This record gives sequence, C-alpha cells and structure tokens, in this order.
Amino acid sequence: MKISEIDGAEDVESLLSIVSTHTDDAEQLRPARKQLLKELGEVRTNRHFYVGLENGTVVAMIQLVLNNADNDPELANGEDIAHTHNLQVRSELQGRGIGRRMMEFVEEKAREMGKKTLTLGVDDSNERAAGLYRKLGYRLFKEEPGRVDSEKCLFMRKSV
Repeated sequence: MKISEIDGAEDVESLLSIVSTHTDDAEQLRPARKQLLKELGEVRTNRHFYVGLENGTVVAMIQLVLNNADNDPELANGEDIAHTHNLQVRSELQGRGIGRRMMEFVEEKAREMGKKTLTLGVDDSNERAAGLYRKLGYRLFKEEPGRVDSEKCLFMRKSV
C-alpha cells in the first residue's frame, strides 16, 4: 500500500467510497459528504489528509488536525498537540494491518511537524478500533457522551 497526502482537489466520491463500504444508506452518506467537503476546505492549513492506495484505488484515509479539534485545546492546540481524525479502512480490507500502517504513518508525520502528543476519539462501541489504538500505545485520558445516548466517546492520547 502506498500512502500519500492529498491536496483537496481529489474526487470526494472516491474518499466517500470508503465510508460507503460500511453502509448502503444514502441518508447516512449525505451528512458524511457534507462534513468531508467542509474538512477538505482546511487542507494544508489546519488539516492534513492522507490516503492509502492499492492499485490506484483509495482503500483508507486519515486526517491529522493541527488546531481546534472539536474546539478543545486538549485535542489539538496548534503547537505540540495534534489530533488524528476519521481513520477509515474499506470494510472488506479490515484486519489486514492497513489501519495500523495509516496510524504509524500519521504518527511519523506528526513527529516531523514537531508534535509531541497525538490524540484521537473513538466510540466505545467500536471495540476493534479502540483495541488497535491501545496496542499502538494510546491511553484513555477522558470520556464524553457519544452521538447517541448509549455511547461514550473515548479520548485517547500518546506521546510521539
């Protein structure tokens, strides 16, 4: 797999194709498309987008947010703390180490930018992702209510 930074001019549909492997509900994809377009507007100013490519197809994506992640300086402060956001791997390719490679890549990029700490948020119901992050050395530092009443968002961090 090749990992590349994108400049925002990429086809949004190719990025959304990763998300669509997790759902076939057009109603769920509509807000994802809107959010992705908003986030792409911050490319290289506050966000860095990285994609994993296999045979020219986008198979994974992740963002590195430099400042104001969820308006919380504990998550990204524009100085030494950055936030990983929206790691996505095509559903049929999960379990093959792609997520781990994307995280390791983004950690290296953060170090190159002079960041000392990386943070991330994960829903407590996403046990597979939370397990990956723990294996990579991320530790819980706070919890907040999730998007639905039955969920919590776990915020984790790691020194890089």
